[in-house]
Amino acid sequence: MNKRYVFIGIFIILLLVGIFFLYQETYAKYKKKVMQEVDISLASWDIKLNNESIAGKNTVSGNVTPTFESNEYVAENVLAPGVSGYFDIEIDASNVDVSFSFLLKVEQNENYPDIISYGYIINPDINSDILEIPDDGIYGEIVHNTKLTKIRVYVKWDDSSTNAMDNAEDTALAISNSKINIDATFNFTQINQ
Repeated sequence: MNKRYVFIGIFIILLLVGIFFLYQETYAKYKKKVMQEVDISLASWDIKLNNESIAGKNTVSGNVTPTFESNEYVAENVLAPGVSGYFDIEIDASNVDVSFSFLLKVEQNENYPDIISYGYIINPDINSDILEIPDDGIYGEIVHNTKLTKIRVYVKWDDSSTNAMDNAEDTALAISNSKINIDATFNFTQINQ
């Protein structure tokens, strides 16, 4: 009888171990963790301003060469009282995978208040109408992967009767400065659909 209890005890232990393994395998089917890699392409944001990448920069400084027409009194590409011209800023979005907007503000320099920005054209190769620069800046939207958007800003040395500087101040400005700076500030914002 003693062997019989031992046999039954061993049988019950083996049965419990079997049930435990069976239960564990069954439970594992519902608790199994499966790892899967998902490859997602992130949007590129590599805007270039006059061929210089803005990535990671707060300030992009570069020389933009303005164009001023000559006349019988003023040499070509020289700004003088009464002369007007323009400068171009190019935005290359060919490596930008999202559409975005820009806001360009051309700052008036208080040191030479008669040199003013008075108009602009977006893509002058296609458009010819000069628009007045709004007080809040020049706004536009660029579709992703657009190769080139050109903004032409028109400037002039105001020599009208309502200008801020008189002839003596004009002369002093020309004597003390061989070059002047016009600050242009861009803000770029992704367009969310």
